[in-house]
Amino acid sequence: MVLLHATVSHNNPFEMQAFGIFIGLRADCVDECMSTLSYFTHSDKGLRERNEDACLAMEKDSICIFAVAEGMGGPSTGPSAAEVAVNSLREGGGGCHGSLVEIAESLLACADEALFHFQNASPESDPPAVAVTIALVGPAGECLVSSPGQRKVFFMPHAPLGGTGPETGDEPVEPVLHDPGAGMHEAILPPGFLILCSDGISQFVEEARIYGIVKERGDDLEDACRKLVYEAFQNGSNDNLTVVLVRQPGT
Repeated sequence: MVLLHATVSHNNPFEMQAFGIFIGLRADCVDECMSTLSYFTHSDKGLRERNEDACLAMEKDSICIFAVAEGMGGPSTGPSAAEVAVNSLREGGGGCHGSLVEIAESLLACADEALFHFQNASPESDPPAVAVTIALVGPAGECLVSSPGQRKVFFMPHAPLGGTGPETGDEPVEPVLHDPGAGMHEAILPPGFLILCSDGISQFVEEARIYGIVKERGDDLEDACRKLVYEAFQNGSNDNLTVVLVRQPGT
């Protein structure tokens, strides 16, 4: 059994104040509002016989939890390894208490334990392996993202309302996608979008195109998610396709 996730990086709290990263996992689509955040999740098996991705978006004890899990191994029938991991995140042990780092470590430990029991229940099956990306957002906008890397999560800030150069009348600077990379990072979540996706999307849609789709369709989170999945499929993705799109409104 292998749970692939980020180890703790003891950066200064809120060191990455301009950035955020998240992931999600669930087989259906959900459109809800958690505190001031809005989100949509979408997962499709694509050309595979089975969807071994899963995603999560929920609020518990004033903490918003987003996750994307990509799994393999385990029994060929019944819940996938990714579903087992995500369900354990949903149940969340004793609740969301303590710092965001402590909460993330507790949730990932729950997933580790769930996968351990999952493997023991089916010792004849291939050992399960799951890559998990998780994002936590607190009520004041404080956030933590944990990712194994490889373009799993992006942050796309809103474009500035005015020029940023020394001369008045400068054109607004278009933001770009930011991928904080592997590790566990704390930040303050500014207005913009968090984009969490599985390999089936990130390896088949270029960053510039991901940015363009979210920019064009971000007012309709469902439409943007479905377009990302569709474009990855059209570009030849032969993997499961999962995306979680989170919007933090401006002030």
